[in-house]
Amino acid sequence: RKDSGVDEEAYLLWQDVFDAIAAGRPGDASCPHCRHRPLTIEEVDSSTRISCSKCKQYIQGKFGP
Repeated sequence: RKDSGVDEEAYLLWQDVFDAIAAGRPGDASCPHCRHRPLTIEEVDSSTRISCSKCKQYIQGKFGP
């Protein structure tokens, strides 16, 4: 299946991470898969990639308004 954006299930899984970042507390965000902190937040190809250095799970897309 081809996806034009972030899939809804993944978005919901990472919602607490987005909320912490939006609130200006990215250090409070932990990986929704393994609970590791801190997460890596970087700009990649004009999108944002949030990833876990421990389990290697990540989400990438254009988030926010």
